[in-house]
Amino acid sequence: MKKLNCLRNRRAVSPLLATIILIAITVAGGLVIYNLFFSTAGTLSAQTSIHVESMDIVKTSSQILVSATIKNSGNKPITACTMTIYGDTGTATLNFGAIDPGQSKSTTLANPSGFSVTVGKSYPLRITVTASDGSTLDKSMSVTCTG
Repeated sequence: MKKLNCLRNRRAVSPLLATIILIAITVAGGLVIYNLFFSTAGTLSAQTSIHVESMDIVKTSSQILVSATIKNSGNKPITACTMTIYGDTGTATLNFGAIDPGQSKSTTLANPSGFSVTVGKSYPLRITVTASDGSTLDKSMSVTCTG
């Protein structure tokens, strides 16, 4: 009998306190899921992207000028960017270095050693980009030599 009375006299958590505890657990769980979702979404939306604003090969009677301007149109910093143009003989390589998101960088190369081109002819070029997180991007296009 004493055992039965002892069990009846036990007190439980009040319904109000239980409701407050359940709401707190729900809010904490929601915040954890929110944080995980947006940190993953931010990582997935980071991208490496470039835009070639200008690219010229100009041949005069005395020299060859190769110039280009590249813009980092992505949202990752670029740590290295090179452009290689394949001429009639040899290649010309332009190094742009680091480019921050939204920034443009230009470079010019005069009379590349062993590089020759013909006015009016199109030449292939390859752009290789390395982002700050180690990811890479390769882009191919062509440019026509003017005189």
